[in-house]
Amino acid sequence: MASTSSTSTTTPQQQLQEWLVIAPDHEGAIEKRLAVRERHLSGLKEDPETFWLWGGAMLASPLVPGETPKMTGSAMLIGAKTKEEVIERIKRDIYVTNEVWDWSKIQIIPFKSALRKAL
Repeated sequence: MASTSSTSTTTPQQQLQEWLVIAPDHEGAIEKRLAVRERHLSGLKEDPETFWLWGGAMLASPLVPGETPKMTGSAMLIGAKTKEEVIERIKRDIYVTNEVWDWSKIQIIPFKSALRKAL
């Protein structure tokens, strides 16, 4: 009986993966962070909609009404095919180029969401 299986050697297209990124700030970088924050946020809009899944500032302590948050870094979930894609984009971020995030301490961790909710 003749075989009906395919013998083609096509490479499957890589799927988007989730990457948890923990990006601590350099010590004392709050002024730099605030100075470039608007440019950082507007730069995120230039990426594909599937890239930034969620993100925000890490805090030294809970929010207190009327006080400026004590930001110590950022945490984010990114959708990308490879870790290298995440690295390339993060390296170009104004928070890296302006020494807000401490590149030597950034963690990029493969991740799988079980639950995500909007605020």
